[in-house]
Amino acid sequence: MKSNDLRLLLSRSSSRSLVIASGCAAFIWAGLIIANALLVARLIVTIIDGGAQAPKLIAILASVWAVRIFFHTRFEFWCSKKALEIKSELRHQVTQDIEEYAGASSTIVTTLLIKGFNFLDIYLGRFIPQSIFASVVPVLVIITMGILDPLSAIIAIVTLPFIPFFGALIGKYTADAVNKKWRSLGTLSNYFEDSLRGFVTLKIFGRDKTQSKRIGAMGDSYTKETMQVLKISFLSALALELCATISVALIAVSVGLRLVDSGIGFQSALAVLILAPEVYFPLRNAAALFHASADGSEALKELYALQSDVDTEEAERIFNFDYEDRISWNEWTLRIPHVSQSHIEPCTLAPGSSTFIVGESGIGKSTFAVELIHAAFESSWRGRIGWIPQDPQLASGTVRYQFQLLNPSISDEDIERVLNEVSLHIFDLPNGLDTHVGGAGEKVSAASGGQLKKIAIARALLRSPRLIIADEPSTDLDDASVEVVMDALRNRTTHGAILICVTHDLSLPELPDRVIKVERHSP
Repeated sequence: MKSNDLRLLLSRSSSRSLVIASGCAAFIWAGLIIANALLVARLIVTIIDGGAQAPKLIAILASVWAVRIFFHTRFEFWCSKKALEIKSELRHQVTQDIEEYAGASSTIVTTLLIKGFNFLDIYLGRFIPQSIFASVVPVLVIITMGILDPLSAIIAIVTLPFIPFFGALIGKYTADAVNKKWRSLGTLSNYFEDSLRGFVTLKIFGRDKTQSKRIGAMGDSYTKETMQVLKISFLSALALELCATISVALIAVSVGLRLVDSGIGFQSALAVLILAPEVYFPLRNAAALFHASADGSEALKELYALQSDVDTEEAERIFNFDYEDRISWNEWTLRIPHVSQSHIEPCTLAPGSSTFIVGESGIGKSTFAVELIHAAFESSWRGRIGWIPQDPQLASGTVRYQFQLLNPSISDEDIERVLNEVSLHIFDLPNGLDTHVGGAGEKVSAASGGQLKKIAIARALLRSPRLIIADEPSTDLDDASVEVVMDALRNRTTHGAILICVTHDLSLPELPDRVIKVERHSP
Protein backbone atom coordinates (compact mmCIF):
# COMPACT_ATOMS: atom_id res chain seq x y z
CA MET A 1 0.00 0.00 0.00
CA LYS A 2 1.45 3.35 -1.04
CA SER A 3 1.85 6.23 1.39
CA ASN A 4 -0.42 8.51 -0.63
CA ASP A 5 -3.15 5.87 -0.61
CA LEU A 6 -2.72 5.39 3.14
CA ARG A 7 -2.88 9.14 3.69
CA LEU A 8 -6.22 9.37 1.90
CA LEU A 9 -7.61 6.31 3.68
CA LEU A 10 -6.58 7.38 7.16
CA SER A 11 -8.03 10.85 6.63
CA ARG A 12 -11.56 9.50 7.22
CA SER A 13 -12.92 7.64 10.22
CA SER A 14 -14.60 4.96 8.07
CA SER A 15 -11.27 4.25 6.36
CA ARG A 16 -9.46 4.01 9.68
CA SER A 17 -12.07 1.54 10.94
CA LEU A 18 -11.44 -0.63 7.85
CA VAL A 19 -7.70 -0.71 8.53
CA ILE A 20 -8.08 -1.38 12.28
CA ALA A 21 -10.78 -4.03 11.78
CA SER A 22 -8.65 -5.75 9.14
CA GLY A 23 -5.72 -5.87 11.56
CA CYS A 24 -7.85 -7.47 14.29
CA ALA A 25 -9.40 -9.88 11.79
CA ALA A 26 -5.92 -10.92 10.62
CA PHE A 27 -4.98 -12.07 14.14
CA ILE A 28 -8.25 -13.99 14.49
CA TRP A 29 -7.80 -15.61 11.07
CA ALA A 30 -4.22 -16.62 11.87
CA GLY A 31 -5.44 -18.20 15.12
CA LEU A 32 -8.06 -20.21 13.24
CA ILE A 33 -5.49 -21.38 10.65
CA ILE A 34 -3.08 -22.52 13.35
CA ALA A 35 -5.87 -24.23 15.32
CA ASN A 36 -7.03 -26.02 12.17
CA ALA A 37 -3.53 -27.34 11.38
CA LEU A 38 -2.87 -28.56 14.92
CA LEU A 39 -6.28 -30.21 15.22
CA VAL A 40 -6.03 -31.98 11.84
CA ALA A 41 -2.55 -33.30 12.68
CA ARG A 42 -3.72 -34.43 16.11
CA LEU A 43 -6.82 -36.10 14.66
CA ILE A 44 -4.82 -38.09 12.09
CA VAL A 45 -2.35 -39.28 14.75
CA THR A 46 -5.25 -40.18 17.08
CA ILE A 47 -6.99 -42.24 14.38
CA ILE A 48 -3.73 -44.08 13.62
CA ASP A 49 -3.24 -44.78 17.33
CA GLY A 50 -6.72 -46.19 17.80
CA GLY A 51 -9.04 -43.19 17.68
CA ALA A 52 -10.26 -43.04 21.28
CA GLN A 53 -10.54 -39.25 21.28
CA ALA A 54 -11.37 -38.96 17.58
CA PRO A 55 -15.09 -38.00 18.01
CA LYS A 56 -14.19 -35.16 20.39
CA LEU A 57 -11.47 -33.86 18.05
CA ILE A 58 -13.82 -34.12 15.06
CA ALA A 59 -16.41 -32.04 16.91
CA ILE A 60 -13.84 -29.38 17.82
CA LEU A 61 -12.44 -29.38 14.28
CA ALA A 62 -15.95 -29.04 12.81
CA SER A 63 -16.55 -26.07 15.11
CA VAL A 64 -13.32 -24.44 13.91
CA TRP A 65 -14.35 -24.98 10.28
CA ALA A 66 -17.79 -23.53 10.96
CA VAL A 67 -16.25 -20.48 12.62
CA ARG A 68 -13.82 -20.04 9.70
CA ILE A 69 -16.63 -20.19 7.13
CA PHE A 70 -18.85 -17.83 9.10
CA PHE A 71 -16.01 -15.41 9.86
CA HIS A 72 -14.75 -15.39 6.26
CA THR A 73 -18.15 -14.72 4.70
CA ARG A 74 -19.20 -12.09 7.26
CA PHE A 75 -15.88 -10.26 7.10
CA GLU A 76 -15.89 -10.17 3.30
CA PHE A 77 -19.45 -8.84 3.37
CA TRP A 78 -18.51 -6.19 5.95
CA CYS A 79 -15.46 -5.14 3.91
CA SER A 80 -17.55 -4.78 0.75
CA LYS A 81 -20.10 -2.70 2.63
CA LYS A 82 -17.37 -0.55 4.16
CA ALA A 83 -15.78 -0.07 0.72
CA LEU A 84 -19.07 1.28 -0.61
CA GLU A 85 -19.29 3.63 2.36
CA ILE A 86 -15.75 4.95 1.86
CA LYS A 87 -16.31 5.31 -1.86
CA SER A 88 -19.49 7.31 -1.26
CA GLU A 89 -17.68 9.56 1.22
CA LEU A 90 -14.81 10.20 -1.20
CA ARG A 91 -17.24 10.98 -4.01
CA HIS A 92 -19.20 13.26 -1.69
CA GLN A 93 -15.97 14.97 -0.67
CA VAL A 94 -15.19 15.83 -4.29
CA THR A 95 -18.72 16.97 -5.18
CA GLN A 96 -19.17 18.90 -1.92
CA ASP A 97 -15.92 20.86 -2.38
CA ILE A 98 -16.07 21.05 -6.15
CA GLU A 99 -14.85 24.67 -6.04
CA GLU A 100 -11.47 23.43 -4.85
CA TYR A 101 -11.03 21.62 -8.16
CA ALA A 102 -11.51 24.78 -10.20
CA GLY A 103 -8.10 24.38 -11.81
CA ALA A 104 -8.67 20.79 -12.88
CA SER A 105 -10.17 19.60 -16.13
CA SER A 106 -13.89 18.93 -15.75
CA THR A 107 -13.44 15.81 -17.90
CA ILE A 108 -10.75 14.44 -15.57
CA VAL A 109 -12.92 15.06 -12.50
CA THR A 110 -15.97 13.48 -14.17
CA THR A 111 -14.00 10.41 -15.28
CA LEU A 112 -12.63 10.02 -11.76
CA LEU A 113 -16.07 10.32 -10.15
CA ILE A 114 -17.75 7.83 -12.45
CA LYS A 115 -15.30 5.30 -13.87
CA GLY A 116 -12.39 5.76 -11.49
CA PHE A 117 -14.37 5.39 -8.28
CA ASN A 118 -16.01 2.20 -9.57
CA PHE A 119 -12.58 0.54 -9.42
CA LEU A 120 -12.31 1.24 -5.69
CA ASP A 121 -14.55 -1.71 -4.73
CA ILE A 122 -11.85 -4.35 -5.19
CA TYR A 123 -9.10 -2.06 -3.90
CA LEU A 124 -10.87 -1.08 -0.68
CA GLY A 125 -12.99 -4.17 -0.11
CA ARG A 126 -10.40 -6.84 -0.88
CA PHE A 127 -6.86 -5.57 -1.51
CA ILE A 128 -6.52 -3.40 1.60
CA PRO A 129 -7.72 -6.14 4.02
CA GLN A 130 -5.64 -8.78 2.22
CA SER A 131 -2.53 -6.58 2.40
CA ILE A 132 -2.96 -6.37 6.16
CA PHE A 133 -3.55 -10.14 6.35
CA ALA A 134 -0.33 -10.62 4.38
CA SER A 135 1.53 -8.60 6.99
CA VAL A 136 0.17 -10.48 10.02
CA VAL A 137 -0.75 -14.08 9.14
CA PRO A 138 2.65 -15.27 7.73
CA VAL A 139 4.47 -13.95 10.80
CA LEU A 140 2.23 -15.79 13.26
CA VAL A 141 2.27 -18.99 11.18
CA ILE A 142 6.08 -18.94 10.91
CA ILE A 143 6.35 -18.46 14.68
CA THR A 144 4.16 -21.55 15.16
CA MET A 145 6.25 -23.49 12.65
CA GLY A 146 9.38 -22.39 14.49
CA ILE A 147 8.02 -23.95 17.69
CA LEU A 148 7.18 -27.22 15.89
CA ASP A 149 10.18 -27.39 13.54
CA PRO A 150 12.79 -24.59 13.48
CA LEU A 151 14.36 -25.75 10.19
CA SER A 152 11.05 -25.46 8.32
CA ALA A 153 10.56 -21.98 9.76
CA ILE A 154 14.03 -20.99 8.52
CA ILE A 155 13.22 -22.28 5.02
CA ALA A 156 9.97 -20.29 5.07
CA ILE A 157 11.79 -17.13 6.19
CA VAL A 158 14.38 -17.50 3.41
CA THR A 159 11.89 -18.26 0.61
CA LEU A 160 9.06 -15.93 1.67
CA PRO A 161 10.70 -12.68 0.42
CA PHE A 162 10.80 -14.04 -3.12
CA ILE A 163 7.03 -13.59 -3.48
CA PRO A 164 6.94 -9.84 -2.68
CA PHE A 165 10.18 -9.43 -4.68
CA PHE A 166 8.73 -10.94 -7.83
CA GLY A 167 5.40 -9.29 -7.05
CA ALA A 168 7.06 -5.86 -6.90
CA LEU A 169 9.09 -6.60 -10.03
CA ILE A 170 6.01 -7.56 -12.02
CA GLY A 171 3.99 -4.86 -10.27
CA LYS A 172 6.28 -2.22 -11.74
CA TYR A 173 5.32 -3.28 -15.23
CA THR A 174 1.68 -3.43 -14.15
CA ALA A 175 1.86 0.11 -12.75
CA ASP A 176 3.39 1.36 -16.00
CA ALA A 177 0.68 -0.38 -18.02
CA VAL A 178 -2.10 0.98 -15.80
CA ASN A 179 -0.65 4.50 -15.95
CA LYS A 180 -0.55 4.24 -19.73
CA LYS A 181 -4.12 2.94 -19.72
CA TRP A 182 -5.33 5.87 -17.57
CA ARG A 183 -3.51 8.37 -19.77
CA SER A 184 -5.20 6.81 -22.76
CA LEU A 185 -8.59 7.06 -21.02
CA GLY A 186 -7.94 10.69 -20.06
CA THR A 187 -6.93 11.56 -23.62
CA LEU A 188 -10.01 9.82 -24.98
CA SER A 189 -12.30 11.63 -22.49
CA ASN A 190 -10.85 15.07 -23.24
CA TYR A 191 -10.89 14.45 -26.98
CA PHE A 192 -14.51 13.30 -26.82
CA GLU A 193 -15.48 16.39 -24.80
CA ASP A 194 -13.73 18.70 -27.27
CA SER A 195 -15.49 16.94 -30.14
CA LEU A 196 -18.88 17.46 -28.49
CA ARG A 197 -18.14 21.15 -27.93
CA GLY A 198 -17.15 21.64 -31.58
CA PHE A 199 -19.60 19.21 -33.16
CA VAL A 200 -21.65 21.89 -34.89
CA THR A 201 -18.51 23.38 -36.45
CA LEU A 202 -17.30 19.93 -37.51
CA LYS A 203 -20.70 19.21 -39.06
CA ILE A 204 -20.71 22.50 -40.98
CA PHE A 205 -17.28 21.76 -42.51
CA GLY A 206 -18.07 18.09 -43.11
CA ARG A 207 -15.43 16.81 -40.69
CA ASP A 208 -17.79 14.95 -38.34
CA LYS A 209 -17.17 11.49 -39.87
CA THR A 210 -13.41 11.97 -39.75
CA GLN A 211 -13.67 12.97 -36.12
CA SER A 212 -15.79 9.89 -35.38
CA LYS A 213 -13.11 7.67 -36.90
CA ARG A 214 -10.45 9.33 -34.75
CA ILE A 215 -12.52 8.75 -31.60
CA GLY A 216 -13.00 5.13 -32.66
CA ALA A 217 -9.25 4.72 -33.15
CA MET A 218 -8.57 6.19 -29.71
CA GLY A 219 -11.17 3.81 -28.23
CA ASP A 220 -9.39 0.87 -29.86
CA SER A 221 -6.11 2.10 -28.37
CA TYR A 222 -7.70 2.16 -24.91
CA THR A 223 -8.96 -1.41 -25.43
CA LYS A 224 -5.42 -2.55 -26.32
CA GLU A 225 -4.02 -0.90 -23.18
CA THR A 226 -6.66 -2.70 -21.08
CA MET A 227 -5.82 -6.08 -22.63
CA GLN A 228 -2.12 -5.44 -21.96
CA VAL A 229 -2.89 -4.98 -18.25
CA LEU A 230 -4.89 -8.25 -18.21
CA LYS A 231 -2.03 -10.06 -19.97
CA ILE A 232 0.49 -8.94 -17.36
CA SER A 233 -1.91 -9.91 -14.56
CA PHE A 234 -2.24 -13.44 -15.95
CA LEU A 235 1.52 -13.91 -16.30
CA SER A 236 2.18 -12.54 -12.82
CA ALA A 237 -0.35 -14.95 -11.28
CA LEU A 238 1.47 -17.85 -12.97
CA ALA A 239 4.87 -16.65 -11.72
CA LEU A 240 3.66 -16.20 -8.12
CA GLU A 241 1.96 -19.61 -8.09
CA LEU A 242 5.17 -21.23 -9.31
CA CYS A 243 7.25 -19.43 -6.67
CA ALA A 244 4.87 -20.43 -3.84
CA THR A 245 4.68 -24.04 -5.05
CA ILE A 246 8.47 -24.41 -5.15
CA SER A 247 8.78 -22.89 -1.66
CA VAL A 248 6.21 -25.29 -0.19
CA ALA A 249 7.93 -28.18 -1.98
CA LEU A 250 11.26 -27.31 -0.33
CA ILE A 251 9.64 -27.46 3.11
CA ALA A 252 7.87 -30.71 2.24
CA VAL A 253 11.08 -32.38 1.01
CA SER A 254 12.97 -31.27 4.13
CA VAL A 255 10.23 -32.55 6.44
CA GLY A 256 9.93 -35.84 4.53
CA LEU A 257 13.66 -36.58 4.66
CA ARG A 258 13.89 -35.88 8.37
CA LEU A 259 10.72 -37.85 9.03
CA VAL A 260 12.35 -40.91 7.50
CA ASP A 261 15.36 -40.45 9.78
CA SER A 262 13.10 -39.79 12.80
CA GLY A 263 14.43 -36.25 12.97
CA ILE A 264 10.91 -34.88 13.49
CA GLY A 265 7.76 -36.23 15.07
CA PHE A 266 4.90 -37.39 12.85
CA GLN A 267 2.33 -35.03 14.37
CA SER A 268 4.66 -32.04 14.12
CA ALA A 269 5.49 -32.95 10.51
CA LEU A 270 1.80 -33.08 9.60
CA ALA A 271 1.13 -29.73 11.27
CA VAL A 272 4.09 -28.09 9.49
CA LEU A 273 2.99 -29.45 6.10
CA ILE A 274 -0.53 -28.10 6.65
CA LEU A 275 0.79 -24.73 7.78
CA ALA A 276 3.39 -24.32 5.02
CA PRO A 277 0.98 -23.18 2.25
CA GLU A 278 -0.64 -20.73 4.67
CA VAL A 279 2.68 -18.87 4.93
CA TYR A 280 2.65 -18.01 1.24
CA PHE A 281 -1.06 -17.84 0.49
CA PRO A 282 -1.79 -14.36 1.97
CA LEU A 283 1.14 -12.77 0.09
CA ARG A 284 0.31 -14.62 -3.09
CA ASN A 285 -3.33 -13.58 -2.82
CA ALA A 286 -2.40 -9.95 -2.08
CA ALA A 287 -0.06 -9.90 -5.09
CA ALA A 288 -2.81 -11.31 -7.31
CA LEU A 289 -5.31 -8.75 -6.00
CA PHE A 290 -2.79 -6.00 -6.61
CA HIS A 291 -3.29 -6.35 -10.34
CA ALA A 292 -7.07 -6.55 -10.00
CA SER A 293 -7.03 -3.44 -7.79
CA ALA A 294 -4.45 -1.47 -9.79
CA ASP A 295 -7.16 0.72 -11.34
CA GLY A 296 -8.53 1.50 -7.88
CA SER A 297 -5.07 2.47 -6.66
CA GLU A 298 -4.62 4.68 -9.72
CA ALA A 299 -8.00 6.32 -9.01
CA LEU A 300 -6.84 7.16 -5.48
CA LYS A 301 -3.60 8.47 -6.94
CA GLU A 302 -5.56 10.70 -9.33
CA LEU A 303 -7.69 11.97 -6.44
CA TYR A 304 -4.59 12.70 -4.38
CA ALA A 305 -3.01 14.47 -7.36
CA LEU A 306 -6.10 16.66 -7.79
CA GLN A 307 -6.10 17.54 -4.10
CA SER A 308 -2.37 18.27 -4.23
CA ASP A 309 -2.38 20.45 -7.35
CA VAL A 310 -1.99 23.38 -4.99
CA ASP A 311 0.33 22.67 -2.08
CA THR A 312 -1.64 23.96 0.91
CA GLU A 313 1.39 24.40 3.13
CA GLU A 314 3.25 26.27 0.40
CA ALA A 315 0.18 28.40 -0.29
CA GLU A 316 -0.12 29.22 3.41
CA ARG A 317 3.48 30.44 3.35
CA ILE A 318 2.80 32.63 0.29
CA PHE A 319 -0.70 33.93 1.01
CA ASN A 320 -1.93 35.46 4.26
CA PHE A 321 -5.62 36.12 4.93
CA ASP A 322 -5.69 36.68 8.68
CA TYR A 323 -4.60 40.26 9.22
CA GLU A 324 -7.43 42.79 9.81
CA ASP A 325 -9.36 41.72 6.70
CA ARG A 326 -6.28 42.35 4.59
CA ILE A 327 -4.79 40.00 2.05
CA SER A 328 -1.06 39.75 1.46
CA TRP A 329 1.34 37.48 -0.35
CA ASN A 330 5.05 37.03 -0.60
CA GLU A 331 6.85 36.86 -3.93
CA TRP A 332 5.04 34.33 -6.13
CA THR A 333 6.91 32.34 -8.77
CA LEU A 334 5.67 30.00 -11.48
CA ARG A 335 8.47 27.82 -12.78
CA ILE A 336 8.26 26.11 -16.16
CA PRO A 337 11.32 23.80 -16.32
CA HIS A 338 13.88 24.75 -18.99
CA VAL A 339 11.55 27.45 -20.36
CA SER A 340 10.88 30.42 -18.10
CA GLN A 341 9.88 31.73 -14.68
CA SER A 342 7.03 34.12 -13.97
CA HIS A 343 7.13 36.41 -10.93
CA ILE A 344 4.55 38.49 -9.07
CA GLU A 345 5.90 40.97 -6.55
CA PRO A 346 4.88 40.86 -2.84
CA CYS A 347 1.75 42.82 -2.08
CA THR A 348 -0.74 43.70 0.69
CA LEU A 349 -4.34 44.53 -0.25
CA ALA A 350 -6.57 46.53 2.07
CA PRO A 351 -10.38 46.35 2.23
CA GLY A 352 -11.97 48.45 -0.51
CA SER A 353 -8.95 48.24 -2.83
CA SER A 354 -8.87 47.17 -6.46
CA THR A 355 -5.86 45.52 -8.08
CA PHE A 356 -5.20 44.56 -11.70
CA ILE A 357 -2.76 41.72 -12.35
CA VAL A 358 -1.64 42.12 -15.95
CA GLY A 359 0.64 40.28 -18.31
CA GLU A 360 0.77 38.56 -21.67
CA SER A 361 -1.27 35.46 -22.35
CA GLY A 362 0.16 32.21 -20.97
CA ILE A 363 2.41 33.90 -18.45
CA GLY A 364 0.65 32.41 -15.40
CA LYS A 365 -1.97 34.99 -14.36
CA SER A 366 -4.80 32.45 -14.18
CA THR A 367 -2.57 29.99 -12.33
CA PHE A 368 -1.92 32.65 -9.72
CA ALA A 369 -5.67 33.30 -9.40
CA VAL A 370 -6.42 29.59 -8.91
CA GLU A 371 -3.69 29.22 -6.27
CA LEU A 372 -5.04 32.30 -4.47
CA ILE A 373 -8.53 30.76 -4.45
CA HIS A 374 -7.21 27.44 -3.11
CA ALA A 375 -5.38 29.24 -0.32
CA ALA A 376 -8.47 31.31 0.49
CA PHE A 377 -10.59 28.16 0.75
CA GLU A 378 -8.17 26.82 3.36
CA SER A 379 -8.47 30.01 5.43
CA SER A 380 -11.20 31.83 7.34
CA TRP A 381 -12.18 33.53 4.06
CA ARG A 382 -13.93 30.41 2.83
CA GLY A 383 -17.49 31.39 1.94
CA ARG A 384 -16.47 35.04 1.44
CA ILE A 385 -15.10 34.61 -2.09
CA GLY A 386 -16.62 35.62 -5.42
CA TRP A 387 -14.89 33.80 -8.30
CA ILE A 388 -15.45 34.87 -11.91
CA PRO A 389 -13.55 32.49 -14.24
CA GLN A 390 -12.62 33.43 -17.78
CA ASP A 391 -14.82 30.69 -19.23
CA PRO A 392 -17.62 30.15 -16.66
CA GLN A 393 -19.32 26.76 -16.70
CA LEU A 394 -22.97 27.04 -15.66
CA ALA A 395 -25.15 24.13 -14.62
CA SER A 396 -27.77 22.92 -17.07
CA GLY A 397 -31.07 24.49 -16.01
CA THR A 398 -32.89 27.77 -15.77
CA VAL A 399 -31.40 31.14 -14.89
CA ARG A 400 -33.21 30.93 -11.55
CA TYR A 401 -31.60 27.54 -10.89
CA GLN A 402 -28.09 29.04 -11.21
CA PHE A 403 -28.74 31.20 -8.15
CA GLN A 404 -30.73 28.58 -6.24
CA LEU A 405 -27.62 26.43 -6.23
CA LEU A 406 -26.06 29.03 -3.90
CA ASN A 407 -29.24 29.95 -2.00
CA PRO A 408 -32.19 27.54 -2.41
CA SER A 409 -34.59 30.01 -0.76
CA ILE A 410 -33.61 33.06 -2.82
CA SER A 411 -36.50 35.16 -4.13
CA ASP A 412 -36.98 36.27 -7.72
CA GLU A 413 -36.65 39.88 -6.58
CA ASP A 414 -33.17 39.26 -5.20
CA ILE A 415 -32.14 37.53 -8.42
CA GLU A 416 -33.46 40.41 -10.51
CA ARG A 417 -31.64 42.91 -8.31
CA VAL A 418 -28.22 41.29 -8.75
CA LEU A 419 -28.84 40.77 -12.50
CA ASN A 420 -29.78 44.44 -12.90
CA GLU A 421 -26.47 45.28 -11.22
CA VAL A 422 -24.64 43.86 -14.26
CA SER A 423 -27.19 45.35 -16.69
CA LEU A 424 -28.95 42.08 -17.46
CA HIS A 425 -32.69 42.68 -17.25
CA ILE A 426 -35.44 40.08 -17.13
CA PHE A 427 -36.99 41.37 -20.36
CA ASP A 428 -33.62 40.75 -22.08
CA LEU A 429 -34.05 37.01 -21.53
CA PRO A 430 -36.49 35.08 -23.79
CA ASN A 431 -38.32 33.44 -20.87
CA GLY A 432 -37.19 35.60 -17.99
CA LEU A 433 -35.80 33.65 -15.07
CA ASP A 434 -37.13 30.46 -16.68
CA THR A 435 -34.77 30.87 -19.63
CA HIS A 436 -32.79 27.69 -20.17
CA VAL A 437 -29.03 27.86 -19.73
CA GLY A 438 -26.90 25.12 -21.28
CA GLY A 439 -24.39 23.29 -19.16
CA ALA A 440 -20.79 22.38 -20.03
CA GLY A 441 -20.66 20.94 -23.55
CA GLU A 442 -24.39 21.57 -24.09
CA LYS A 443 -25.18 23.49 -27.24
CA VAL A 444 -28.86 24.20 -26.56
CA SER A 445 -29.04 27.48 -24.66
CA ALA A 446 -31.53 30.32 -24.99
CA ALA A 447 -29.02 32.83 -23.59
CA SER A 448 -26.19 34.42 -25.56
CA GLY A 449 -22.51 34.19 -24.64
CA GLY A 450 -22.52 37.70 -23.18
CA GLN A 451 -25.64 36.96 -21.13
CA LEU A 452 -24.07 33.77 -19.78
CA LYS A 453 -21.03 35.79 -18.73
CA LYS A 454 -23.24 38.32 -16.95
CA ILE A 455 -25.14 35.54 -15.16
CA ALA A 456 -21.83 34.10 -13.91
CA ILE A 457 -20.71 37.54 -12.69
CA ALA A 458 -24.03 38.21 -10.98
CA ARG A 459 -23.89 34.82 -9.30
CA ALA A 460 -20.41 35.60 -7.98
CA LEU A 461 -21.71 38.84 -6.48
CA LEU A 462 -24.81 37.27 -4.96
CA ARG A 463 -23.50 36.66 -1.44
CA SER A 464 -21.70 40.01 -1.11
CA PRO A 465 -18.20 38.50 -1.15
CA ARG A 466 -15.33 40.17 0.68
CA LEU A 467 -12.88 38.99 -1.98
CA ILE A 468 -13.72 39.16 -5.70
CA ILE A 469 -11.34 37.48 -8.15
CA ALA A 470 -12.18 38.08 -11.81
CA ASP A 471 -10.22 36.32 -14.55
CA GLU A 472 -10.56 38.29 -17.81
CA PRO A 473 -14.00 39.75 -16.93
CA SER A 474 -14.30 41.49 -20.31
CA THR A 475 -14.38 38.21 -22.28
CA ASP A 476 -17.58 37.81 -24.41
CA LEU A 477 -18.78 41.31 -23.46
CA ASP A 478 -19.17 44.40 -25.65
CA ASP A 479 -17.70 47.73 -24.60
CA ALA A 480 -20.91 49.01 -23.03
CA SER A 481 -21.35 45.80 -21.00
CA VAL A 482 -17.72 45.86 -19.91
CA GLU A 483 -18.20 49.37 -18.55
CA VAL A 484 -21.32 48.35 -16.60
CA VAL A 485 -19.70 45.19 -15.20
CA MET A 486 -16.53 46.96 -14.13
CA ASP A 487 -18.65 49.67 -12.50
CA ALA A 488 -20.53 46.97 -10.57
CA LEU A 489 -17.28 45.37 -9.44
CA ARG A 490 -15.82 48.73 -8.47
CA ASN A 491 -19.02 49.55 -6.57
CA ARG A 492 -18.45 46.49 -4.38
CA THR A 493 -15.07 47.86 -3.31
CA THR A 494 -16.82 50.95 -1.92
CA HIS A 495 -18.50 48.58 0.54
CA GLY A 496 -15.19 47.08 1.66
CA ALA A 497 -14.66 44.25 -0.82
CA ILE A 498 -11.21 43.52 -2.23
CA LEU A 499 -11.17 43.27 -6.04
CA ILE A 500 -8.44 41.38 -7.89
CA CYS A 501 -8.81 41.49 -11.65
CA VAL A 502 -6.62 39.25 -13.81
CA THR A 503 -6.41 40.66 -17.32
CA HIS A 504 -4.20 41.51 -20.26
CA ASP A 505 -6.47 44.42 -21.25
CA LEU A 506 -5.30 47.68 -19.68
CA SER A 507 -8.02 49.61 -21.50
CA LEU A 508 -10.71 48.51 -19.05
CA PRO A 509 -12.75 51.56 -18.03
CA GLU A 510 -12.30 51.35 -14.25
CA LEU A 511 -8.87 52.48 -13.10
CA PRO A 512 -7.53 50.23 -10.31
CA ASP A 513 -5.75 51.38 -7.19
CA ARG A 514 -2.77 49.27 -8.16
CA VAL A 515 -1.45 47.50 -11.23
CA ILE A 516 0.85 44.50 -10.74
CA LYS A 517 2.67 43.24 -13.79
CA VAL A 518 3.59 39.57 -14.11
CA GLU A 519 7.15 39.43 -15.33
CA ARG A 520 8.79 36.58 -17.21
CA HIS A 521 12.45 35.72 -16.67
CA SER A 522 14.74 33.09 -18.13
CA PRO A 523 15.37 30.09 -15.80
